[in-house]
Amino acid sequence: MSFKVIWSEDASLDLLDIISYIKIHSGKGIAKEIYTRIKSKVDHIVDFPKAGILVPELVNIGVTDIYQIIVSPWKVYYKVIGNNILVLSVIDGRRNLEEILYKKIISG
Repeated sequence: MSFKVIWSEDASLDLLDIISYIKIHSGKGIAKEIYTRIKSKVDHIVDFPKAGILVPELVNIGVTDIYQIIVSPWKVYYKVIGNNILVLSVIDGRRNLEEILYKKIISG
């Protein structure tokens, strides 16, 4: 089965925010390197889409279809839907996931 990666608007904005912040604080070269590292790791999950880790915080509340891969210090959250891998969000792993999810849900 051939899988295709689809970035949600939310995940695309997350990645843009991360790269913009890094560009301002660490320079264009570092930002490009981080962007390439994240995109490359995501592109590789097409070979083994369910090789990511189920998100423990979500499993605890009954959500068992969202996976994460780590591109330290960021976590990329995704869901497998048919032949598609839907990237849901890219979040700094040092932040509180529950707080971030709450804000995302409240803000739409």
